[in-house]
Formats: sequence, structure tokens, C-alpha cells
Amino acid sequence: YKASESPRISHSQITAQGRIKASPLARAIARKHGIALETIRGSGPGGRIVKADVLEAIEQAGQERRFPVTERAKAVAETIPIKGARKAIFDNMWRSLSQSAQLTLHCDASAAAIIALRKQISELRKDVSYNAIFIKIVAVALRFHPAINASVDGNLIKVWKQINIGLAMEKEDSLIVPVIRGPDKKSIVEIEDEISALIEKARQNTLTPDDFANGTFTVSNLGFAGIDYFTPIIRPPESAILGIGRIVERPSVKYGQVVAEPRLGLSLTFDHRIIDGAPAARFLNTIRQLIEEPSLLLALAGEAEKI
Repeated sequence: YKASESPRISHSQITAQGRIKASPLARAIARKHGIALETIRGSGPGGRIVKADVLEAIEQAGQERRFPVTERAKAVAETIPIKGARKAIFDNMWRSLSQSAQLTLHCDASAAAIIALRKQISELRKDVSYNAIFIKIVAVALRFHPAINASVDGNLIKVWKQINIGLAMEKEDSLIVPVIRGPDKKSIVEIEDEISALIEKARQNTLTPDDFANGTFTVSNLGFAGIDYFTPIIRPPESAILGIGRIVERPSVKYGQVVAEPRLGLSLTFDHRIIDGAPAARFLNTIRQLIEEPSLLLALAGEAEKI
């Protein structure tokens, strides 16, 4: 019962003088704690209220104060069924975090060179997005760190020869990850063309299962949302994902002078069951080096093909 409920005393609990039967100690404790004897059912002889009854009532009253039940606490603004695309995301994210040992490394990189590269490509050929540049950079880096381009299959680690990079995109109230196949063998302009085609298909709701199949690594760019760093979740059965933050000017030391420089944050989440910290760090450092010196993409492209 609850101390706040209506009195539950019986006739046997009331003396001939109309007083509730209670021990002196029970009365004193009840008075001290502001507990009305009328709200307590006695467990002593003849329904007499004893110390234990009062202590139980005090404990019950304390619980009610700590956990009040109000209409406001019960109020639900909207009930949304977990189904369709949201159900797929719901299941995949739970499976990813529950079945892998995820760790995220963070670093930042100078963005000055890729800003200049994007401008040069746009002036010579066509406008390209940073995502096209990032996908090319990640693809080349994966060629030099093939252990990152892997998946877990039961008790096996499968290292994939082909590189297929998924690009996380927002679509209405959902998340989609279409795949760019073989970007290590394509130019930045070709990658941009594929991204544009996938975005258009998403707008027209004409993406097919094949557009999402066989990814080996994922890139998630939240720079547009003003995010610097985050902890992206691996997309099963892949073993790693790169999160990219916004480009923003930050203080940087150049030749002994503090200058403002455009920089961006990088966040690499990897499955620590199959990828150790040091190899993951080396992979992330390769990405940073290629971002800061994108001219290396040309120098390393041929070497990467031999791997």
C-alpha cells in the first residue's frame, strides 16, 4: 500500500476512546516524520501499529517523493513506429556496436592544399566536391594499408582486393550509403560524376540494391553540419569508417610564426578485434599526408596499382 492512499484502518485498530491503537514508540516516530497514523495498517496484536509499520510507511513515502508519478512525465508527443529504412538503420547500428570492438582515433590536417586543388580542378574541368577528393585520397591510402580494407566473416578475416567506398548521405529523414566502386583507379572528376549520379538517383528514388552492395570502407562527412570531430559507427561487415569534419581556420605554427590556417578534423573508427592501434594510426596519418600534399596522389597512383 501507499502512505498517500486513503486510510485503511479497521474497527479493531480503534480503542474504546476512539484512538488508533499504536505503541508509544510508533506514535513518536510517526509524529517526527509527519506520518498520519490513519494511513497505516497495524501488524501488531489486534491491529496495533508498531514501530516496523511506521518505518515501512516512512520508506514508502520517501519512494513516492523520489519517483513522483505525474501526467507530465507520462506525456508522449508522438509515437513513431520503427520500420522501413529506420528499422534497417536501427538493426545495423545495434549489430555494429554489439558485435565489434570499436575505437576511434582523431587528428587534424591542413586543408589549404585541397582547397587549392579543388579550385584548380573546378577551373580546368568542372566543379568537384570535397567528397570526391576525400574518396580518392582514402582509396589510395587503402592501397598502401590493405589490412584496413577488410571484413570479418565468422572466424575469418577477408582482405578485399577491390576497393569500394561507401559515401554516407542524408535522404529526407534517413541515412543511405551508396557505393563508389574502384575509386583508386578513377580520377577525381570521374568520382565526382558518380557521386552526382547517385545523388540524382536518390532524389528520384531510383537507387537499386546494387548501388549499396559490396562496400569495403565508408566515408562520412559531417563538415556541412559544423562538426569538427565525431565517432562514426562502422557499417557491417566493414572494419573501418572515416569521419570528416568541417574546414575552419585555426591557429597554426608556420616557420616559428602563429598564423591562421584552414584545417579539418579526421575521425577514424576501426574494429580493434582485427585492426591494431598502430596500423590504424599509420593509415590515418597517410590520409592526413595526402590531404596536406595531394600532389602525392599523382606520384603514388602508379605505385598503388602494383600492390
